[in-house]
Amino acid sequence: MDGEDQRVSREYAASLDAQDPLFHIRKEFCIPLKSQLKAGSLPEAESRDSLPDDLSVYLCGNSLGAQPRIVSERLQQHLATWSSQGVFGHFKPLSDSPLPTWLDADAKASESIAPIVGAQPSEVAVMETLTANLHLLMCAFYKPDINGRHKIILESKAFPSDHVCNP
Repeated sequence: MDGEDQRVSREYAASLDAQDPLFHIRKEFCIPLKSQLKAGSLPEAESRDSLPDDLSVYLCGNSLGAQPRIVSERLQQHLATWSSQGVFGHFKPLSDSPLPTWLDADAKASESIAPIVGAQPSEVAVMETLTANLHLLMCAFYKPDINGRHKIILESKAFPSDHVCNP
């Protein structure tokens, strides 16, 4: 096999995966299996073990990324806080919980994101979804003038909900 053919082989791709220092992170996400994608019903139980031929490649990170495995546990912790603390979940820290109080959740998110984007926590806001944020942006800043500028120009292949987020 010549050099070019080798670069498109399954073996070469697997060798690159084996050298990837972040490859182990894949195990931290629920990536749909091929069999699950073909099925017409939900799986009975999640399995972390699967046959190599059943693994899929998930390239939809800009739309709905793969679910981090910790999400289910964190959601259960939020539900447990809600059921056991009610409204106190907004401001009462719990010693055995990894969660911030709900009142401080946005500040904790800003503290986590700030170093990634090279900013101070006070310069970062973690909010909603792209579509909701575009709607909020339009509501705040879009002031159409019937005799002047009154149209929004948007690329044709934008995320579908971007076309309907206008005020």
